[in-house]
Amino acid sequence: MATTLNPPLKKRGKPARLALPGAAGSGTARILGNLRTDYGLTHGLLVRLSGYSPRAIANWEAGAKATEPAARKFTELQRLFAAIANLTQDPHAVVTWMQEPNSAFDGSTPLQVIERGETDRLWRMIYYLESGEPG
Repeated sequence: MATTLNPPLKKRGKPARLALPGAAGSGTARILGNLRTDYGLTHGLLVRLSGYSPRAIANWEAGAKATEPAARKFTELQRLFAAIANLTQDPHAVVTWMQEPNSAFDGSTPLQVIERGETDRLWRMIYYLESGEPG
């Protein structure tokens, strides 16, 4: 009598999609998780910073594959927050700084500058602060 150690599985609908390490979806989920834990970003702030819907962000945080533009946006946000944290020496101070009016941005908050699509203004400010050049 032959016994089978691994009997064949019956097919039932579509197989579940696994988030593989290094896959675009898992990378975005990791970046979003890092932004939330490292800098104390709330879900609402992620929505405002990215311009994506709350549902889309929740799906990506859960491991769904993000679109290429969304993945690029979150990678840029992660780099931006890391650069600002490097200047402040306090990662959790970044979120507070993002929400305070800044004379360098004509009284707008850095968050508002990002919402308007003017992230280059923040990068320029970071460059001047790091280089010691007058801006």
